[in-house]
Amino acid sequence: MGERSGKILLGLVLLLIGGMVLLDQIGIDSGEMIGVLISGVLMFYGARKIMGPTGSRFWGILIFLFGFLMLIGKLNLLFTSLLAIGIIYLGYRLIRRQDAPKEAPPEWERQWARKVLQEDSLDRWEKR
Repeated sequence: MGERSGKILLGLVLLLIGGMVLLDQIGIDSGEMIGVLISGVLMFYGARKIMGPTGSRFWGILIFLFGFLMLIGKLNLLFTSLLAIGIIYLGYRLIRRQDAPKEAPPEWERQWARKVLQEDSLDRWEKR
């Protein structure tokens, strides 16, 4: 099965390359068509994930949005928006940083501290 699927994939790639060369020979720019084709496939896949019963809606929306922005040529809008949202979130976290409530040390640690801090004979000798 693996050998057969490899042959099918190679055949599809050769068909695609041959079609692009043929379209280039008759004067049709295949670069734009490939961009439209890829974004269309992404939008179709995202829509299937959104509408499917087992699909993840979040990832479907994200993939569809990626394909749509790629189609209209505004893919940089997605990345700059994500960067801006990340920077805003980081600034908010720095402003809202609150110290964690301090927990009381465990009992064994308190007993150890009392024992260490207890006045011993050397301390009494130094005081005299």
